[in-house]
Amino acid sequence: MPLESAYVPHTFKSARIRPLLKKPGLDQNLLKNYRPVSNLPFISKILEKVVDMRLEQHLTTNNLHEDHQSAYRKFHSIETALLKVQNDVLQSLDQNNVTIMVLLDLSAALDTIDQTNSSSSPRTSLWGKPLTWMASYVNDRYQTVCIGSELSEPVLMQ
Repeated sequence: MPLESAYVPHTFKSARIRPLLKKPGLDQNLLKNYRPVSNLPFISKILEKVVDMRLEQHLTTNNLHEDHQSAYRKFHSIETALLKVQNDVLQSLDQNNVTIMVLLDLSAALDTIDQTNSSSSPRTSLWGKPLTWMASYVNDRYQTVCIGSELSEPVLMQ
C-alpha cells in the first residue's frame, strides 16, 4: 500500500494530457482553440481522496489550521473570507482609523516554492512517513500527450 510504504508508484503519477476544443464549432486547426485536459489514473484519484481525508482529520484534530484560512476547509469559502474583510474594514472605519487594503495576486505563488526543501517550514506538522509520502507524491511526475490514438514519450514535469 502506498501509504504504509511512504512511496507513490510512478503509474499513479503519470498524467495523460488530451487537447479538447474549448467550444464546438471552433476552428480545429488553431491551437488556441484547444485546452489541455489532464487525466490521472482512477486509483490515483482515490489515493488522493484518502490522503486528503486523513490530512484534514489530522489538521482539525490538532487545531493546525491557520485562523483565517478559508480555502479548502469545510464550511469556509471565499464568501466567509470576504465577510471577514468587510467586517474588519467597517469596524476600522467606525473607529475613525485610516484603512488601507493591499491586494496581491498570489495565483502562482506555489510555483516558486522549492519542493525539495518544503519541509523546512516551522509550522509543518508532517514528519516521518507522511512527509516522505508527500515528497514522493509531488516529485517525479510524468505526463504524456494523447492525440487520437497516438501517445508522446513521457516527459518529466517540472
